[in-house]
Amino acid sequence: MQSFKDLRDENPYPFFSHRLQQGPVHWDDGMNAWLVVGYDECRYVQLHETEFAHPYSELNGATDVYGGPRGVLLLQGEQHHSVHNFLLQRFTPGIVRGYRAKFIADLVRQRLDALGDRREVDLAEDVAGVVPSDVIGALLGLDWRDEDLMAKCRTWNTTMFRWTETFGEDEQAYEDASQAARQLNEVLLPVIRARRDDPRDDLISVFWEQGQGVLDSWGEEEILAQSRVLFFAGTDTTAHFLKNTIYVLAEHPEYQDAIRGDERKIADFGEEVLRYLAPVQFRVRVATQDVELAGTLIRKGDRVHPINGAANRDPRHYPQPDDVDLDRPGKKDHVAFNVGPRYCVGAALSRGEEVELVKQLLDRYQRISWNPTAEPPRYRGYMPRSFSPLNVLLEPASVRA
Repeated sequence: MQSFKDLRDENPYPFFSHRLQQGPVHWDDGMNAWLVVGYDECRYVQLHETEFAHPYSELNGATDVYGGPRGVLLLQGEQHHSVHNFLLQRFTPGIVRGYRAKFIADLVRQRLDALGDRREVDLAEDVAGVVPSDVIGALLGLDWRDEDLMAKCRTWNTTMFRWTETFGEDEQAYEDASQAARQLNEVLLPVIRARRDDPRDDLISVFWEQGQGVLDSWGEEEILAQSRVLFFAGTDTTAHFLKNTIYVLAEHPEYQDAIRGDERKIADFGEEVLRYLAPVQFRVRVATQDVELAGTLIRKGDRVHPINGAANRDPRHYPQPDDVDLDRPGKKDHVAFNVGPRYCVGAALSRGEEVELVKQLLDRYQRISWNPTAEPPRYRGYMPRSFSPLNVLLEPASVRA
């Protein structure tokens, strides 16, 4: 039987559909794990961490790759709850609206301005793949204008994600990720140390000023760990989200006029893209005890993968799940950002970037369509996935009839 492990750089949705027809929980020999593809079952696994533990702290080399043991990805129990809530409060929808006005809109504008009069562009390489690192860099107080630095940061993050996909089992992936982590530390630590005594208008300064008491100790180590998580999770995954959003816009040009000039509709469009093409396809959990899930016995110690990409197309929950439907009810009930104690702390920031990018694209261009003479898009990746390249033709708004 085909394994999900064999579907790197392939469209996994036919595989998901076949599995969903057979039931919500399946053993996968290649993954050596249970695949949880049903919507309700995925939610259950992620909501019940006492039964399905988040095992990142147990992965070989995790503390090196993720910036130390005090980061929100590795913490457990009350410590995790405390840091998770602290970070969520830094990214409420209201605060993200402030970020959009303060710097996200300008960052997007500068990337689009850099396209100049070009009508044939790769929006993955030139825009969607770089805006998230610009945003996180500016948020943390780095020199986001340093193109070489930001390109290195993106490469380091991708290298660390490749290690994550091996679940700590690939020595070479660990060596590469550990080296990338050390290089990112060398970029972040001087900023963290400088902000301790000379705060600026950035998130690292906020961590120093407002983080005391979040954990039993709060200093350089803890701030580095949270900054590393934000860089890791806030650049690569959001870039996949933005690439998928542009892909759907170009693939369904009828939606461009339907949402142009209306931020609420642009936001709803983003939610449907998240459901339709989950940027992070699956997560990792380990059963802490024998658990029966949808009539299937999962043994203590078994690895379990809630497959968010499959759950978001479960026909038991979503009618016509393989269609893009802007009028779909329950727009935010997908699991693209997880649910429960590991809900993505930067979800509102990702959503804000999507709204700002799509708004500005549609304000500038009357039509975004595929370039028939350039390489077509392919669905690439494994744990995170998105379409690239995004070679499009841009029709400026100024030539409207």
